[in-house]
Amino acid sequence: MYHKIPTQTEGNCSDNISDRLFETEAVAIEFFQGLKKRFLDINSWELFAGKEKAEFTLCDKKGDLSLDPPDVGDFVRIKLPGLHNPTGDSYDWVQIEMIEEEKNAAEEIGYIRLRPSQNPKKNDGKIAHFFKDKATSNFLIKREGKKVTAAVLARNEIPNTDDLNLLEKLRNNVVAIGGIVIGSKFQWTSFTDGLLNKDEV
Repeated sequence: MYHKIPTQTEGNCSDNISDRLFETEAVAIEFFQGLKKRFLDINSWELFAGKEKAEFTLCDKKGDLSLDPPDVGDFVRIKLPGLHNPTGDSYDWVQIEMIEEEKNAAEEIGYIRLRPSQNPKKNDGKIAHFFKDKATSNFLIKREGKKVTAAVLARNEIPNTDDLNLLEKLRNNVVAIGGIVIGSKFQWTSFTDGLLNKDEV
């Protein structure tokens, strides 16, 4: 789907993809401009995250709230309802590894890659996420002619149980395995549907 998505080599993976077809390419182009704004507004992602309402907060390189456009090296703080992460001060943390935009005569693409990271407030090198840092979450929006696609593609998901106490290991296994079983604990299909079903352009 996009050549910069990491290859699946170990652990689990999932593809959550939603499409929307417009009557004309002109309408699709206009819609995609609004979609890009929602896609880059990470602080509003919880509006599209489904019934469980995981909360997403864009943070700068020090771990403080950011209202600026996302940048490589920034962090995203994730709060899962009822599943606090002690290592992350009640949050799971990922870091923005790549942000790309591509456009040619046939298609337009927006891409963000997130990878499990340490808690930037602690800076202790311990991964503060239920997956190891081999995992990536790949967020993609794409327009091909009259069709617009939103996707979240997870790769190399392995539960993070290294250098943690027993309760933290149990918590990460429960969250990770739960996510694998239902396709995504964050209900990524609801997220991709939500991005595309908003009719603002």
